[in-house]
Amino acid sequence: MFEQLAVDPHVRRAIDDAVQQNRLPHALILEGSDDETRLAAAREIAMALVCEGTGKKPCGVCSKCRKAEAGSHPDLYLIEPEKEGAFIKVDAIRTLKAHALLRPNDGEKSVFILREAQMMNVQAQNALLKILEEPAPHVCLLLTCPSRAALLETILSRATAFALSNETAGDAADVQTAADLLGTLCTGSELDLLLALAPLQKDRDRFRAALSAMGPILRDALVLQGKTEALGGAPEQSGLLRRTLTQKQLLDLMDAARSASDALDRNANLNLLLTWFCSRCSEIRLS
Repeated sequence: MFEQLAVDPHVRRAIDDAVQQNRLPHALILEGSDDETRLAAAREIAMALVCEGTGKKPCGVCSKCRKAEAGSHPDLYLIEPEKEGAFIKVDAIRTLKAHALLRPNDGEKSVFILREAQMMNVQAQNALLKILEEPAPHVCLLLTCPSRAALLETILSRATAFALSNETAGDAADVQTAADLLGTLCTGSELDLLLALAPLQKDRDRFRAALSAMGPILRDALVLQGKTEALGGAPEQSGLLRRTLTQKQLLDLMDAARSASDALDRNANLNLLLTWFCSRCSEIRLS
């Protein structure tokens, strides 16, 4: 499972074992990586849950796998924001609940993918909680989000979370560069941030390493909430970020760092990319 996706090998194996042994939890949170990878992973799990093949699931060739791949399986549901930046509101979750009360049309499972679940407003999350508290045996919920920290603790306590990407603290110098940039973002102006980025104008690898080191620091700011077990290697900076920025701003910064890293992989012009990154970070801070 996930052979074509950039998913942490340990997570790939854990989910695959649970699927093959028919012991997948009724609610999963798929966090980390990028939106496309998270959605693709959720779709593959959903396909495996409705697969009627006799071997390893998903087989990819049975009629139900083909329907799932074509997006026409009647027991697979996708709930997502109506447009970029829009919230998933309580009415969408009430519709989900209504479908969840019905028996599956074409098999044993009804699978609901909640794409970008961090966009559920509080009322929607509370409505989802009622479904999680008394799950029907035929219902499986797959929530995708950049970080589980964006969800209510009551949701987290009733679901199993898997981090698709294995982000850990980088080299000490790279962590320091990332921490300095994030600190400037919190306390300085857009010009200050641009000046802080200037030493990276001729070093793509150093910029890439700094972007990679930002992920765990931002994740610590989202998740730790004052605890000391920082994984990003810069607990003071994570604390500053947590005190200075909102949860949505932190998530947006994680997306900006990933977008910049992806652009580097596509050989984007470094100076233009640094300018864009500076502008995007400043825009997020002011949002």
